[in-house]
Amino acid sequence: MTRWLRGSPEALRSLMTGVKGTQWSWRTDDVDELCLRMGWILNEVLEGEAASGEAGMGIADNELVMMFRDGRVEYLTIDVTQNLRDGGADRDRFIRDAFADAVDEGVSVLGEPGARQQTEPPTVRWRLDEDSTILVKNLETTVTLTWASNRFQDEWDRITEALA
Repeated sequence: MTRWLRGSPEALRSLMTGVKGTQWSWRTDDVDELCLRMGWILNEVLEGEAASGEAGMGIADNELVMMFRDGRVEYLTIDVTQNLRDGGADRDRFIRDAFADAVDEGVSVLGEPGARQQTEPPTVRWRLDEDSTILVKNLETTVTLTWASNRFQDEWDRITEALA
């Protein structure tokens, strides 16, 4: 059987706990300070557009991706599993189990989620406070944790609802 990479439960719990306890401005000028507080390492910054780096999950060099717009961080996504392109029952089971385990860690750290979306992509969401939301997503080839500004998430929700 192939051995695929996924963040440990301890790493995921630590990440969620850190996100839950972190208030910040969501300004791109404050990304370096956020990374320092969270123990993340930036590998690349595309000025005004995006950044990537390591978030301590042990998955890949660029397991953390931040997206910017107008001087603000819209969201950041962290890989919970490596990205698996080959299909098959083993891969599907691995992704499904990793998603379920990530959701369980979320419930343990963040409490009951505010929303569970069963349609594609399966997503579980916690609105943390007036500033941010955490989403755990099963993207079929990977599981991710997204930390989004509510400003961005609310705009995204309006757009996807209008297109539905």
